[in-house]
Amino acid sequence: MYIDGSMLEVWLTERPAVAARYAKHHLKKMPLAGAQSSADFWEEFSTRFAPELADKVLLAGREDQARQFVQQLSAGPGKLLYAADAPDEVVAFAIAAIRNADPALRLFIEAKTLVVDSEDAARQLSHRTGLVFLLKGQARGLAGLTMRSGPTVVSAGADERRPDHIKLARPNSSQLAEAFVAMGFSQQEGYDLARKCGRSLAVLARLLPNGYAAKPEWLDVAESLIPAMLAGAWHAPTKPDTDVLCALAQTQDYENVEAPLRRLARLQDPPVDRVGDVWSMRASVDAFVHLGYMLGPKHLERFKEAAIAVFSQVSEPPKADEVFRPKAEREAVHSSWLKDGLMTTLLHMAVLHEQAYFTVTGSTPTEYVNGIVRALPGLSKDHRLLAALQDQLILLAEAAPVPFLEALEQLLEGDASGIKPIFEEFDGLLTSRAYHYGVLWALEVIAWDPNLLLRASMCLARLAAIDPGGSDSNRPINSLRAIFLSWSPNSSANAAQRTGVLTHVVETVSEIAWPLLAKLLPKPHDSSSPTQKPKFREYGDGKPEVLTYGLVWESQAAVIKLALARVGHDPARWAVLIDALNQFPEAAFHETVEALRVELATPHDGTFQIWDRLRKEVNRHKAFAGTDWALRDRPLSLLDELVTLHAPKSPVLLVSWLFDDWMPDVPGKGADADDPMSSVEAARAKAIAEVYAAGGIGGLVELAEKVQLPQHVAFAARTLQLDKEELLRLLHLALEVGAALAGFADVVLAEAVERFGDDGEARVRTELQTHGFEPDRIARLLMSLREGKRAWTYVATFGEAVEDAYWRIKHSYFVDGTTEELLEAIANYTSRDRFIAALDAATRRLKDLPTALLMDLLRSAIPEINSRDRASGNKQYILERGFDELRLRSDAPLDDIAQLEFAYLPMFRMREKPLVLHRLLAERPSLFVEVVTAVYKPEHGEAGPIDEGAQVMATSAYELLEGLRSLPGQADGQIDEEKLLAWCQEVRELATRADRLAMAEQWIGQVLACAPHDPHDGAWPHRAVRVAIEKIASDRLERGLSLARVNQRGVYSKSIGEGGAQERERAAQCLRWADAVPGYPRTAAMLRRIAENWTRYAERADVEAAEDALKW
Repeated sequence: MYIDGSMLEVWLTERPAVAARYAKHHLKKMPLAGAQSSADFWEEFSTRFAPELADKVLLAGREDQARQFVQQLSAGPGKLLYAADAPDEVVAFAIAAIRNADPALRLFIEAKTLVVDSEDAARQLSHRTGLVFLLKGQARGLAGLTMRSGPTVVSAGADERRPDHIKLARPNSSQLAEAFVAMGFSQQEGYDLARKCGRSLAVLARLLPNGYAAKPEWLDVAESLIPAMLAGAWHAPTKPDTDVLCALAQTQDYENVEAPLRRLARLQDPPVDRVGDVWSMRASVDAFVHLGYMLGPKHLERFKEAAIAVFSQVSEPPKADEVFRPKAEREAVHSSWLKDGLMTTLLHMAVLHEQAYFTVTGSTPTEYVNGIVRALPGLSKDHRLLAALQDQLILLAEAAPVPFLEALEQLLEGDASGIKPIFEEFDGLLTSRAYHYGVLWALEVIAWDPNLLLRASMCLARLAAIDPGGSDSNRPINSLRAIFLSWSPNSSANAAQRTGVLTHVVETVSEIAWPLLAKLLPKPHDSSSPTQKPKFREYGDGKPEVLTYGLVWESQAAVIKLALARVGHDPARWAVLIDALNQFPEAAFHETVEALRVELATPHDGTFQIWDRLRKEVNRHKAFAGTDWALRDRPLSLLDELVTLHAPKSPVLLVSWLFDDWMPDVPGKGADADDPMSSVEAARAKAIAEVYAAGGIGGLVELAEKVQLPQHVAFAARTLQLDKEELLRLLHLALEVGAALAGFADVVLAEAVERFGDDGEARVRTELQTHGFEPDRIARLLMSLREGKRAWTYVATFGEAVEDAYWRIKHSYFVDGTTEELLEAIANYTSRDRFIAALDAATRRLKDLPTALLMDLLRSAIPEINSRDRASGNKQYILERGFDELRLRSDAPLDDIAQLEFAYLPMFRMREKPLVLHRLLAERPSLFVEVVTAVYKPEHGEAGPIDEGAQVMATSAYELLEGLRSLPGQADGQIDEEKLLAWCQEVRELATRADRLAMAEQWIGQVLACAPHDPHDGAWPHRAVRVAIEKIASDRLERGLSLARVNQRGVYSKSIGEGGAQERERAAQCLRWADAVPGYPRTAAMLRRIAENWTRYAERADVEAAEDALKW
């Protein structure tokens, strides 16, 4: 290959970014002083860390900014101002963004990019075009020169940031954890590391140094930082918090604490952050490691006093019947920020004292921390303190596990009445809550210590014994399950240690032994969630036991052995073991089979139930023999032998299982895709024939009495085609048994009437009358007859009382007969005030009903609903179908429909389609004002007395106004400007006379807020609305419109740490609309005010996201 040296030299001179890289890596020459390629800078920057930093770390939480940055580089010459904690982080971010661009674009930009850090280099390169300049150090002073030639990125640190800089977003801990995975860390390790470094690269470099790690610049003023380091975090407006800070700093003036922190927060590597009103150590671990050695007796004395004072404070949530007091009038309490911060410092003292060279004169750090926890008054006596510290108990348990266990063990002594109240549930925002969660999570943390596993497990077991249960899955017994689960244990103890502790627990706390063992038995498709883990402590010898299949099977076998020792003769317990048999290890399976053999050979009251459960399990495996979980071959034959050997002699008992489930497991079940029940029905027919052959009619009744679904016995008995006398005897015997076989008797009765005509009807009537049943009982039996004229006529032959009961209690089945039959059914329902039932029977045939009848049914149903409960579920569907049909009728007066809709307004609350009422409101200003008047008091005059009827009317009227979504004059996507304006003006005039102008104008605004975009310029609102706004010129109207527009956002969701991006986009949209309507100044000003509101919401969301990031 031939290379022209002169041409190459000229080309490299013209391409300094390429020359800088090749000079170093290929020609082994020094590149231009003060400039280097992006690859060289990245190599130097990333190797400061061990392991080497992945570029994804620089982009975590900044993916959108990275994409925008790469687009800016393609826009031509210009200045790009970016700021982060340190200037080098900006340069590293820029290079990481380029490295993660599309491959072709990456190569193109990398070939043009130079990192410049000296003025001389910047001057020499400033005349070169086609370059991308990443300026740092002294070179930043010549940004105005280089930006003429190409895109120029000017980096700034936290201490240099100005308002015009784009601030690189700080990732939350979860986002940074994802990036750390690319460096070889696990997800949990990455999350822990993100928390320890405070999401700061400067701190990360000290935690993961590749050789030398520079000390933080704030060490020079460390003394002023000690109170903040001890507190950890606090909420500045909360006086109890600032009082603690003053006590830690030995000052009366909080300003003396905060003033130096404001300066420190502006450093490139700040030790503290201020987010909104919250102060927090950026990386509490880093701060303690660097400052811990400075803590002396006076510091520790003040910290102990503060910790005891804060952690001893008990505050109960307000009760539902407690008189409301504004927050400012309630007793001031310390913020959760301070509680978490102090407890975190306590944990650091306990576990990081060696790294921080932290010592305690005359004692040890461990004893010092234990002493603080033991000094908390009430920890071992008052459950309210556990409730008050619920969110901090995890940290407390890791910091001082032994004192915590001592306190809990004391509370659990005797009947444990002192701690029982923590299980009491109260309503939370979405679900119920209780105060025992913190205790459970704290014990889960301690359970990781093999030396304390027994004590933690015994506490959990005693808590489980007194747990009344609740709607939440966070229960003590579930924590025990997670700790001891064979295939996913949550403890550093090895398998033998866990088995030993489990054995002790079940033998000592016998009341929770079986429930716990049942939860630990192996199951198919099992699941588990990890328990709480220690944040810093590492338990065991540092060599965790590798969980092999052998260890899992060994643990499962131990659980099964413990369960077998406690199963006794209890059929319910045997059912649990039998259902899990196919998941047992081989040895445990055979041990359980032998135990079953002995159990079945020992007659007792529960023998049949145990055998029946085993038989059903065997059938299940036979029915699904093709699945991977089914037992087969020798294991299945062992169970099948037991079933055959101990089968009962009674034909009834042999087949009863077929009628205990809707779809019992029979061989061939599901083989016929067109009729999956065919094999079940065939098995039932065969079984019925065998029972009938052995026991006759009496056998059928005996079978029906023993099964869970007796009506299916009757259905299957139809295959016997019993003669009339036998069938009537079967009915007689079933009726003799009573209510237990009511469903069975229903089916038999219907068969007799259907098969044997008039004679069957007469014989059944005689049978029922002979028993002397009450009319309601007879009516319920007759409800099994096929709906129709013949059945109704037959019912009438039983007399007026039975007929009345029949129509009062029967289900409103669909009537598929003639219109005359439908009307007859409706008449029977309505004569007994069952108007909703009448509508239900006609739901699919509403077109057959005259308009007057339909309106009368809807009108008459109102008292029926009010006398029972609000229309819901199927009732609401029935009524809405009636209204939908009514609105289609041209002969139905609109005013009459509107009156009906008003009466049903509560039912229409969630309806999206407009009502006739809404149409009339948009057409009749007088009606609109009438509705507003019903809701609001006069603005100037005296309001009349308000009775219950007026309150109900006001509520309905308000719901009606809220449901108005269409504008006056709106039709087919267009709005008639003149009609809209005339409606607004008339409403204002009428409202003035009614002394309701202010509220009327606000509601006009809310109506106008529903306007569509304008079809001509695409801006919002529609031009007709803009005209109305300009001509009416009402501040109240515009306030109502603005408020409604914001409220139209409705329910929304956000990703973690998203901040105010959605709100800023809405603000930007409003500003674009304002710019698009210069000819409507009031409208434009209103849109800008809405944009300002969205901007404030965005800023608030940013603060909330940043505060969340401090916690998570």
